Amino acid sequence: MSQIDWGDSSYRTTFNRPVGTLCRSIEAIGLQHRPVLQSLERGRFGLVSGYRRLKALERMKRPSVLCKTVSRQTEAKELLFFNILENADRGFNTVEQALALKRLSAFVDKQGLIRECLPLLGLPPKEEILSRWMTINDLSPVFWPALVQGKLHPETIETVMGDFFTLAHPILTLFLFFHWSFQKQKEFLSDLKETRIRFRNPVETFLFTPSLLTALQAAEATPGQKGDVWRKILRNLLFPVLTESEQRFRALVAELRLDQKIRLSPPPFFEGGHYELTFRFSTPPELKTSLSKIGFLLEEGKLDGLP
Repeated sequence: MSQIDWGDSSYRTTFNRPVGTLCRSIEAIGLQHRPVLQSLERGRFGLVSGYRRLKALERMKRPSVLCKTVSRQTEAKELLFFNILENADRGFNTVEQALALKRLSAFVDKQGLIRECLPLLGLPPKEEILSRWMTINDLSPVFWPALVQGKLHPETIETVMGDFFTLAHPILTLFLFFHWSFQKQKEFLSDLKETRIRFRNPVETFLFTPSLLTALQAAEATPGQKGDVWRKILRNLLFPVLTESEQRFRALVAELRLDQKIRLSPPPFFEGGHYELTFRFSTPPELKTSLSKIGFLLEEGKLDGLP
């Protein structure tokens, strides 16, 4: 173990994989596949494959292990492909895929990466997928665990790094703090781009406004509630007329005091179209009661204020 150059990560693709389970496996059935090392100068060895296996053995206080070795003259491309093929059955998480593609790009051209390497890593052979996963390599490693855990998404990273590069760290930190789903992240970034285009101001002008900073500091609100406030403020800024219409509609429906069997829905974006009134009932008398309720509201003019 002492002869291994642990700092050499030329072929390493492992990221965020604990070794605890592997330790238990080795204790139970032994080491099934020997690590592969490359001979270096002065009796040192570089690690080609088996990083987790060696780390597990190190934790288990085993000072030595039988390994396979390859010569110093073996080509780096060959060793990198060996590592990936050896781990193909295990599969690769998002960061491992990105790291492997980055290293492979030193030996394989763009079309080769798309046709051969993406499927090898479990990804569709598409140019946009290659571009998206390569962008992950430009991301601060502090966000890599969130990618593996599904709290951030490759498409989100691509948009943030492409459109808001100088603000990538604060934006992604906010996403994690708010616990936003991919869909909410995507919608927020879309609205943020629209804000920049419509008002021709830097994004910083919006992100650091007093109203948003105040929302972040609200001690009584949960992160999710704070995130909802941020989305609402941005929506109000982009669509003031639509926001006003929604508020009027919600206030009117609240005054109607409709039960759960009656649903009144507005047209999309309150732009023309038709309102929709639906009824749920089990028996004719239930329907008759609901129709009577709506008839009474019409006679009283309670629906005249629809936006």
